[in-house]
Formats: sequence, structure tokens, C-alpha cells
Amino acid sequence: MAKIKEKTLKKLKRKSFWPSIVLFLAFLIVSFTIVFAGIDLFATYIIGSKLTGLYEQAMDTGIMMERAVQDGESIAYGLDHVDHYRRDPSDIYVTDSVGNRVASTGDSAPLFDQGFEWTLGERCRIYKDSKWDYGQEALDDIEDIFDFHVPELADRAFDRAPMGHGGNTMRSRWLQESIVEQQFWMYVPVSLNGKKLYIKCTLEILRQDVIYIMALGGVALILLLIPLIFLFINTILNIRMQRRITKVLYMDPVTGGNNWIFFQGYAAKMLGSVWNSRKTYAMVNLHMERYTNYLSCYGSSQGEELLECMDGFLRARMKRKEVFGHHSRADFALIFQCEGDNEEQCRNYCYLRLRSLLAELAGLQPERKLHFHAGVCMIPPVEAETGKRFIKRKNVDVDQLFNFANTAQKSSHTDAEQIFFFSDRMLEEQSWEQWVEDNMQNALSAGEFQVYLQPKYTPTDRRLVGAEALVRWVCPQKGLIPPSRFIPIFEENGFIMKLDDYMLSKIAKLQAEWKVQGKKTVPISVNISRAHFTQEGLAEHISQLVDGYGPKHSLVELEVTESAFFDDKEVLIDTVKQLRAYGFPISMDDFGAGYSSLNSLKDIPLDVLKLDGDFFRGEDEMGRRAIIIRETIGLARELDIRVVAEGIEQREQVDFLAGLGCDMIQGYYFAKPMPVEEFEARVAADA
Repeated sequence: MAKIKEKTLKKLKRKSFWPSIVLFLAFLIVSFTIVFAGIDLFATYIIGSKLTGLYEQAMDTGIMMERAVQDGESIAYGLDHVDHYRRDPSDIYVTDSVGNRVASTGDSAPLFDQGFEWTLGERCRIYKDSKWDYGQEALDDIEDIFDFHVPELADRAFDRAPMGHGGNTMRSRWLQESIVEQQFWMYVPVSLNGKKLYIKCTLEILRQDVIYIMALGGVALILLLIPLIFLFINTILNIRMQRRITKVLYMDPVTGGNNWIFFQGYAAKMLGSVWNSRKTYAMVNLHMERYTNYLSCYGSSQGEELLECMDGFLRARMKRKEVFGHHSRADFALIFQCEGDNEEQCRNYCYLRLRSLLAELAGLQPERKLHFHAGVCMIPPVEAETGKRFIKRKNVDVDQLFNFANTAQKSSHTDAEQIFFFSDRMLEEQSWEQWVEDNMQNALSAGEFQVYLQPKYTPTDRRLVGAEALVRWVCPQKGLIPPSRFIPIFEENGFIMKLDDYMLSKIAKLQAEWKVQGKKTVPISVNISRAHFTQEGLAEHISQLVDGYGPKHSLVELEVTESAFFDDKEVLIDTVKQLRAYGFPISMDDFGAGYSSLNSLKDIPLDVLKLDGDFFRGEDEMGRRAIIIRETIGLARELDIRVVAEGIEQREQVDFLAGLGCDMIQGYYFAKPMPVEEFEARVAADA
């Protein structure tokens, strides 16, 4: 599930609006590039067309010169002849083969060191004019003829509006006006008896040329703006959608603030930053006690309002570069930055800040009493390695850090102690619980859970009349593990039900074997955990389990703890009645450890009552406790219930109980829990 959740979050994060923005900007750049490139190409095309016309005119002039010279006329005659017959006369310059002037018209000349070759069908050369200021040092390409750009052309094209009167004629004249003139010399490749011919040309750009260029650019821009507008709208919609996704992804639906997903990501980034590696932080699990009771009293809507109020309160109290988020139910995760020069100072700072925070939280609703606990896991700074200035916290596991803080929080048991810090001991307990859960099923299958029996004796004649079955875990790696190390874990994770069945089967099998072997049998009591009473058809299940081996039901006594009375009273009473109907004796274990002992005696049909061992510990055995014990034994006798006193370790206690008429005694005074073989020897000796 964790991997699936992580992949889903990555997919959502990849659906970013940045690709849409990048695509929009790229399309925008490409669009304007295409428009300006098109304008430039069209302008070049127009100029090229005009140069082509000038070249053709120059070739016509050159052919006229060539014909005159071939008819035996001189160069001077050819110049006059051409000047006489051309409609648009222009300057002509004739040189010999080495570039010396032979003849010319006009007062300017080509600059032969400032020219370039231009291909127009055939290759020709173009040169600067000696009297024209080009504003450039060299002439390398056709664009170098001009000392202006398209924006400048646009300014010149609209430097004045067309005449308002005159109709189409005036507008036509306005369009035909020349806004740019540029003069240059063009070499004309004709045969003039070894002479070279150069003709001066004037390139004109008309107002209509520029308007055509701009109109083409405008049309292209409009055509490109249509998809650009759609792309812009799509980008805006993607940005809005991404913000909605982010809001849904990172906003807690109850508090309206940061949720656990946001907290995880931000905390991992913050703690993993090189800039924060030298600082001490504290992971805090802030927990509201008895939140379920609050919901029962005031309703779910009031509970959500309280959590929302807590979120706003924490938001106002958190400092810059600190983060918090709602984890689940009434739990908030916080990360504090601690101040101090050493570990103890940072710890004290965190403790004082949390104590002030919890005090303020308790007063959020003055008319109601609120209780809060906090678990803290300190996050120390990273030690700098030699020669390294910047370092990072490696493998920052936010979930694990919060689990440590949660473990510390759960270690609190009173309202007086509100703040608990995670320690190595707690980590060892967590590791032990994990080891137990990892190995319990294999241990059950391998028979590592062994039956120990603690005898029960009569206080008067010291006869062995029964026993209690106790479990011991004999692990090949860890040796003998006492019940206190694994029974609470089993009760929490539910494995205790399998262990109950295992112990019942073992005792039923032992009783059947002793009967077959002709050995003396005594009732053996087996504990039935309170979790088992949630099982439907429990009485029938136990009966079938015992019947699988065939002993008498009267030899298998079932012990029920008094705490089971507080779960489901009706189910418990009904199940006990069914078990007694099947012939199983019922014993109430730890009588007197709870707060409703007399009430349970009134409602539950019992055969045996086991007085809790705490009655016989302490210095006031002959005072108030003696009165309670005497009255309890007397009450049990009136109800026809046998009494077992457990935890008896002294002779004076045995004598005291014998005088009160106690039926059985179980404790170290007579015997400790022992393996089955040793118990069998005791039974045989007692017989």
C-alpha cells in the first residue's frame, strides 16, 4: 500500500503546470521568430526583386554600349549614344583591364576596394559609391547596402498620413513615394574591346513596399495568435487545475490546514537541507486525550471545530522554517527548531516551549476541560566530517521519527506528566515487540510455548487438589522468556486467542493421557483471555476443542479475568452460562483487582473465586485487608463458591487463610510453576 500511495503521489506531482507554461513560452518565441523571420525574408525578397530589375536595366545599357563599340565607334561615342537613348540616364564608368579610368559620366566613381559578389542568375559585383555615406566600413553582403532596419522603415512609412483630399490618385501618389534611396555601382559583364563597364544604380524602397511587408507580418501574426490564445487559455486552466489538485492533495479535510502528506514532504526537505544539518530539531506528536469521549459528548461537528481551532492556534505559534500538520484523529505532528549550545539546553528549550504550548491549548475552551500529551523525538545535528563544509542528513525518515515521538507519547499515563522524550529504552521495547510479532507464529508451530503447572493445595491438610496452567516461551535463541514479556503484546495484537486454544489443547491432551495411564488427575485451570469473548460461539468452540482429546469437562477449569466483565456484560454472562452447561467449572481470576467485584459476583454464575495476590502484599495484612478477606470468603461460602488465594508466600498467611476456611492456596510457599514432568512426580508423591 505504501508503494502504491507513493507512486500515486508522484503521478499527481508530475502533472505540473510548468510544461504548459514552457510550451506556451516556446510557442510564443517560435511564433514571433517566424513572424520576424518572415518579415525579414519578404523584405529581402522585395529588395532582391528591385535589384533584379536594376540589373536588367544595367544589362540593357551595357548591350547598347557593346553594340556601339562593335560598330567601330569609340567609348565616348558609346557613352553619348547611351545617354541619348536611355529613359532613365545614370552615371557610367569605364576602366581598362587593370582598373584605370577610361571614360565616365558624372562626378563619382565606384570604390573597387569596397565591393562584393552577388549571385542573381549570373554572378555580378556591386561596389560602394565614392560620394555616398553608407555608415559602414565594409560592404560584405546585400544587406550592407542599407543603413536602416524594418522598424525604421515602418517609422518612415507612416511619418505622415495620406492626403485627405484627392481620392485614389492622392493615396496612390502617397503609396508610390520613395522613403529610402541608396546608390551603388554595378559591374556589367559586356565586351568593350577589353574595357570594363560600371553603371551607377539607385535602389528605391517605396512606401507601399513597407506597408506590404507590415501587412504580411500582421496577417502572419494574427494567424499565429489564434492558436497562441488557445494555448494561453489552456495554460491558465492547467495552472488552476494544478492548484486545485495541490489544494486537495495537501489540505486536511477536517482542519483546512496542512495534512500529513504535506508535512511529510516539507519536513523531509527541511531536515535534509544542507543549511539545516547543523541545527537541532524536535519531532513532536501532539495528542489530545479522550477525544472520543469529547465526540460522544458534543458531537462530530464540535470535534472538527475544535481540531480546526487547534490548527489555527498552532499556525500562529509556529516559527519560520518550522512545520506542522494534522496526522490523524486528534494527533498533530510538529517540528520545532531547538535553541541551545548542547543537547541538554536544546532538550530544556523544547520542554519549556511545549509546556507553555500545552497550557495554552488546555485553555482553548475555558468551559471544557481539555487534556493534551506530547511525545518528542530529538533530531540532533549532523557532525561535520573533516574537510567538508556542507553536509546533509542522510536517509531522513519522517514516518519513523514520528513513530518514535508517538511511542514516547503513548508512554504517558497521567495528566500530570504531559511531555515524554523518546529514549533508547523505548526503541529497545519497540524492537522487542517487533521480534515477538515476527516469531510468535513460528514459535507456536514449533512447540516453543511450553506448559508449566503451579499446584494448588488445601491450607489445612496440605493436599494437592489442583493446578493452574501457565505458559512459558522457551526460545532456542533467547532461552526462557517470561510471560510478562510477551502476553501483553499478544493481548494487544490478538494472538492471545491462538495461544488460549493452544493451552486448552495441551491441558485436554494431558488430562486424557493421565487417565489412560491410570495416573491421578486433578482439575487444571486454563486462562481464557477477555479478547476471546468477542468470538461468536465461544462455548461450543471450547467444548469441541476439549472433546477432541476426550477428558472430562470437570477437569478443565476455565479462568475468566474480572476485567472481561467491563467489555460486553451480556455476552460474558451468556457465554459463562453456556460453558457451565457444558460442564466446565468457571473461575474468576484476580478478584479484587477491579472496581466492580461485588457486582460481578451478583451477575456471573461462578464455581471458583481467586483472590488477587495484592490482598496479601504489604504490612497491613491483619488490619483492613484481613477484614476484607474474611468477609469475601464468608460471602463466597454463602454463594456456594470455592475460594483460591493466590500469591501466598508465608506460613502466617497460610494459617490465617486456613482459619477463615479458604479452600485452596496457590503460591511460592507450596510450589513455584514447574514443568509437567515435575508436576506429575508431585501428584504421584502426594497420592
